[in-house]
Amino acid sequence: MDKLVAPINILLTVLVIAALALITSDLATFRLGRLFPGTSMGKSRPAPAIAAPAEDLASFGTILDKGLFGPATRGKLTPFVAAQSQQKGAATVSQGDLILLGTAIGSFRETFALVQRTSTREERVFRLGDSVFDLGPLMTVKKESVSIKAGGQIITLTSPTAGGGMPGSQPPPATGQPGPGGTLAAQVGAGSYVIDQRALNASLDNIGQAMTDARLLPSSKDGKVEGFRVSEVKPQGIFGTIGIRNGDVLLRINDFPIDSPEKAIQSFASLKGQNRIKLDLIRDGQPTTFTYDIR
Repeated sequence: MDKLVAPINILLTVLVIAALALITSDLATFRLGRLFPGTSMGKSRPAPAIAAPAEDLASFGTILDKGLFGPATRGKLTPFVAAQSQQKGAATVSQGDLILLGTAIGSFRETFALVQRTSTREERVFRLGDSVFDLGPLMTVKKESVSIKAGGQIITLTSPTAGGGMPGSQPPPATGQPGPGGTLAAQVGAGSYVIDQRALNASLDNIGQAMTDARLLPSSKDGKVEGFRVSEVKPQGIFGTIGIRNGDVLLRINDFPIDSPEKAIQSFASLKGQNRIKLDLIRDGQPTTFTYDIR
């Protein structure tokens, strides 16, 4: 019996040592795995799958084409990226494509420039900081010129009516001047005028030039723009011939408020084809109404 005790003890000792070795190995693997989660210890792990590219949305086009969820859902799938690329490929605007038609100088938010894109005959009003037909932001506005930052450079647009206009630019024909058949407007009473329809339409065909026949500056009351104060009225311009004087504040045209340059241009442009015009203004601090019959 004593002879068997020694081999049994040796066998048990070997088994205990083997068990401790396995436990120690597992503990070491566990600890190292926590320290280095990206490494594999003793086990081969498959490499993480590379993220597959986003599935082409065009594969869902058949769902819309066949109206899978009913006739109301039938349609066409339009790729947005393609639309963006087409927009980027649109023709760019150059300095020579722009004409400064007029300016209004007030506070930061009340300073504007009226610019025309000659290739499309589009006229728009821009505030300081606005992008002028995607050419660049409007930096400064002066009486007869504006500056635009385009591609890291400052370019200047000058009004065609300025003395030192851009080379090759010629002032547009003056508006409101007497024509072969007489003047644009004739006063028939206190605050009442008769306007020649053909002369008015000719003036409105070039609304940009008409807006240069006087200076229109925002007039504020209680912190809000109530209209536009008129100054530097040209006697033979459209404003002078319809009885507008320096210092008048234009409030409404046909009961439509003109408290922004956009509304002012929209109001003047809407006069074409009208038979009667009503103009509300303030003269010498008193509300006044002018009426115009178009004949």
